[in-house]
This record gives sequence, C-alpha cells and structure tokens, in this order.
Amino acid sequence: MLTREIIYGKERKNKISISFDASYFSQVFIHTFGAYLSKPISKNNNKYLANLKTIPPDERFGQLVLELENATSDSKREKIINELKSITEIDKTVESTPLTFKDDVKKLKGYIVFEPITAVEHYDLSLIDFISYDFDVFNDYLLFFINFFDYFINKLDNKDIKYIELDTLYPIEEIIKIAKKYYDKEKDNLIYYQNIFKKCINFVYSIDNPFDMKYLTHKQIFFLYNQTNPNTFSEFKQDFHSTDLLDYQYSSFPIQKDLIKFYDVDALVSAIKEVDPTGRKLHSLQQFETTNLFTSFYITLFNVVAINDKLIKICGNCKRYFITHKETVTYCDRIMENKLTCKDIRNREYQKRKLENDPTYDNYRRIGFKKYQRSKRNPEIEIYEKELNQYRETGKQMYKDFRSGKITHEEFEEWVNEQDK
Repeated sequence: MLTREIIYGKERKNKISISFDASYFSQVFIHTFGAYLSKPISKNNNKYLANLKTIPPDERFGQLVLELENATSDSKREKIINELKSITEIDKTVESTPLTFKDDVKKLKGYIVFEPITAVEHYDLSLIDFISYDFDVFNDYLLFFINFFDYFINKLDNKDIKYIELDTLYPIEEIIKIAKKYYDKEKDNLIYYQNIFKKCINFVYSIDNPFDMKYLTHKQIFFLYNQTNPNTFSEFKQDFHSTDLLDYQYSSFPIQKDLIKFYDVDALVSAIKEVDPTGRKLHSLQQFETTNLFTSFYITLFNVVAINDKLIKICGNCKRYFITHKETVTYCDRIMENKLTCKDIRNREYQKRKLENDPTYDNYRRIGFKKYQRSKRNPEIEIYEKELNQYRETGKQMYKDFRSGKITHEEFEEWVNEQDK
C-alpha cells in the first residue's frame, strides 16, 4: 500500500498499491493525489489551518495561523483554532474534490492539497484517464500533475519536492507555477508512455486494428500484440511485487475469518448459500506494489483484457477513452459541462434535431414569427406587442415543460394550434 511519506534523498520514490477484483470489475488504487478545495477550511480537517502555506489577505487570520504554527501546548492550539473559527466562516459544504476533464485549472480560485488516496475504481479506471489526456494542452498536463503526483516525485528538483508536503494546502497558482517548470521537459516523455498504452488498447479493442479478430477474446489479442511487439511492456512486467497470498475470499461474510474453524460444515454451507447463492461473489484479490506509475497502469491493463464483456471505446463527444459493456454505446458518462455528461449532451442535441424536424415545433416557430411581423408592422397597435410578449413567455414555458416531460407532445401541439387563430 502507498506509504504516507514521500521519501526524499537520492531515491525519491512513492509506493503505489493496486489490486483488481475481476468479479466486480473494480480496482483499488492507492497513490498520491492532489485534491481541490475552494476555501482554506474544510469541515473535516482543521489541520489545513495550521498547514496553510500562503496566508489569506485577512491580517488577523494571518497572525493566528503563524501563532498556531508556533503554539507549544494543546490548550493554546485549541484556543487559537477557536478564534480562527470565530473570525472565518466555515462553509460546511466545502470538501476536497478531485479535478476532472471539465475543470479549467487556471480559472479555479482555491487550494490544492496532496494526500494519499484510496480510490475504488470501476469504469473510471486511472489508466483510462491517463490515455485520455492531451498533453499538448497545458490544462490536461496540469490535471495529470495534480491527479498523478506520484510520477513527479522523482522528477522535481530538491527545492520543489521539499516545498510540497502531504496534507498541506497550497494556493492553486503556486502549484501551476511549479508544474509549468517541468512541462517542456516532461511532455514528450508522457506522450511516449501514453502512446505505448494507446497503441496496444487501440489494437486489442479494434479501435485501430485492420485485421479481422472478431473470433478472438481480448486476452488472446493482447497475447498476440505482445508476441508481435515483445519489448513494448518489458520494463513494467517485473517492476512490482505481490503482497498477498493466492486465495479466494468474500468481501463480506457473516462469520469472522478467525472463527470459521469452530463452525461445522453444514453451518458454513448455509452461510455461503445465504450470501452467495449464485457463486459469483467469491473472488481472488491480488494486491501489487510498485514505485512506477506506468507499471500500475500495465497491471490494470493486464487485468482488464481478461474480462471479455468489457469494451474500451473513444467517446463520440469528448474524444476521450471510456469503458462500457455495450457495443452500441457511443458516448461516455463523464460530466463535461453544466453537470451534463457527454451522453446527456448528445442526447439533448439529438432531441433538438428531432424537434426541429417536428411539424409541431415548426408550427410553433412559424406562429411566433407571424406575431412578431404583425407587431413590427403595426407599432401603434399595442395589443399586437402584448400578444407577442405573452406568446413568447407562455410558449417558452410550454416548450420547456414538453422537453422535460411535464406535458405530452399532444398537449404541446394542442396549445400551439390554439395560438394560430
């Protein structure tokens, strides 16, 4: 598992832990990760007050932070924290959150805190995010820098790596400044490793594969790719060690493991039937440790290709990779804008095109234009302008209700026809 310490010195390395459960298509990925906070205080972590690297503009707040850092007793620290709370509004909605593709990092006003994270991933595998970054775009590089800080632990110079500490808040502009120093140097290297994975995935999942392999499993195609490209993943194949015994287990079992030996077989059979009647919940959990981020991605890929009913595709909207179990799915579930996923965005566009070809919608627009023309040509007749404004206001709401499903198409059509009088 990932240690909470970043190891400094000649060999600055950070342990990454990864385990994959094929039966649930889930992965536990433990690594160093940067979370975003919009304000300097989190309801769950008052240590952010003491660890704030740059003092906010409030003068008394700054004095208290400095006093807190130098406090020599628990009682004094508690007194200072209470005063800090009294002069600083604690927003109970403020939580540390991950940054995603929808975020423009430069526009954010807040803080980054680097911390060990235990992420339980399903379809949102870290590997998929990595191959989806466009490292020619600085914002994507920033997202990678923050979300996969493990990579940079042995890349940053001594001054920068000693400045960045775990569980410490840093104004986001400071992190951008540090990340920018290494952009030109690391961009090509990241693209190189990214292409290693993309070429393989594009081949295995027929994204870019000219051969007919529909009768082969993903695992068989992966085998074929490795045989024809024998050195592709050579640096990752042994760069890890296992921390678990090979064994089967249940994630939840009604009898404690150390007490099972005291139960008779019939009781154990009954317990197994109760928790797992289909026999699908029993799984083997293999946990691996590595200090190489790309090795962890290879371990993920190695496990994913063994599951033949999962597909890796490129989203038709955002053009980033995603995982699905349906051949017909074209768009991903990433939230991109206005809390809408790519699937939502494309569905809205489809519905809009569909409506634009709907005679009722055409009639709705035609009536509106007719009322507008009548009002424009007869400005002295106030009733025409009043009717136009009322039509626009009511029509906008009726159309909105129709789109959201509050009223039926027939009800919308009936209202439109009533206006054409």
